[in-house]
This record gives sequence, structure tokens and C-alpha cells, in this order.
Amino acid sequence: MPKKFQVSKRQDVALRFLLVAPLVCLTHAFNWGFLREWTTTAIINGDSLIGTHLVQLSPTSFSVGDHSFKVVISCTAIDALIGSLPLLYEHRKSLMNFLGFYLVFALITQALNLSRLILGFFAFDHGVSWRLAHEIPSGIFLFIWFLWLLQYQGLIGRKGFSQKLSG
Repeated sequence: MPKKFQVSKRQDVALRFLLVAPLVCLTHAFNWGFLREWTTTAIINGDSLIGTHLVQLSPTSFSVGDHSFKVVISCTAIDALIGSLPLLYEHRKSLMNFLGFYLVFALITQALNLSRLILGFFAFDHGVSWRLAHEIPSGIFLFIWFLWLLQYQGLIGRKGFSQKLSG
């Protein structure tokens, strides 16, 4: 009888990280029109609630003042969400438990992403530069997301990074 294949923690982490980039690239191979349209509508409706006047130009574009914007795949955060799959999956849990967890994770991250976008367009409409209203918050959002994924995998926290990989 063959010996059970065992993967070290270091190999497991390396494999998980190696799967992220192909999944993100695969995500960008699709149009995600329905999600881009939904995100556009959510931004316009959310901004109208806080007093920002956005004008819809197409199902996936709108204007703020004399600036027009197109909602692309990255605006929806679906690329980061799908890229997170290998870092979130736990083989010790049942598929149903994982899907339930992933659904809650997706809803929370989408709510946070939409809030970031809505507040960013509000700030931009009120004179804040595009870099400060959108680009920097986007980078911070993704960096915090990445740190949370590392913490979820147990790679950051009380023990040192190298100690956790050797376990």
C-alpha cells in the first residue's frame, strides 16, 4: 500500500500562493458584465444617498462633474475575491462549510469595496484629488485584504513568519 502523500506547511503555502496569480489572470479572461453593471448601479445609488450626483452614461459607466468613469473588473474586486480562494480553502473543512464561509467573506468584502468606491467618488466630487480619493484607498484596501489573508492562514501573528512555515 503506497504511503500517504504528505505536504509540508512550507510546500502548502507555496502552492497556495502559486495558484493566486493564475486565478486572477483567469478572472480577467471574462467580461463580468453583470457584476460590473451591478457595481455601477450600486455606486450610483450609494452616492445619491450621500448627496453625490453621478450621471449614468452606460450600464458600466458614469460621470462625476465633467469626468467620466468606466467600471472595470478590478472595480468589482472579483479578481481579488477569486484570487483569495487558494488562501482561504481549508481541506479539513467540508465543502459546504467552506462555501458558507466564502459566501459570507464575499459579501463582507463586497460591502467594504462598495463603501470604499462610494466614499471615494463622494470625496472626488468634493475636490479631493483622484489619487487621494481612489488610488491610495484602493491600495490600502488590497493591502489590508492581503494582511488578513496572511493572518487567516496563520502566517502572521504572535509567532514569527519563519516559525509558522516550518510547522
